[in-house]
Amino acid sequence: MNLRDGNIFEAMRLVLPEHRGMMAHRNQERSVRKSPTLAQDETDQMWYTLSEALENGSPVRLTLFGVHNDDVLEGMPIYDGRLRIETKKGIVQVDRRRLIGVEYLG
Repeated sequence: MNLRDGNIFEAMRLVLPEHRGMMAHRNQERSVRKSPTLAQDETDQMWYTLSEALENGSPVRLTLFGVHNDDVLEGMPIYDGRLRIETKKGIVQVDRRRLIGVEYLG
């Protein structure tokens, strides 16, 4: 059966195991995402939501950009010159350059 007939495994049996690892690594490198550029309105809204949460003591969900997937932190925000969030696992410092979303939780 040829590859044209829909048998994808026909072509794969010719690939050496060492090369399969290299192909997987190459595919992972291709999946690297670029950081989104937020509009000024979106940035202003994020900081407004965060300041309201700090003032009211409300929990928030922060979305941080990641190269392969985004990181999500939920908890109480803390600001003392640097942005941190108190999660169930402890206090985590937030890199403000990676921040792409802020939502109220309660």
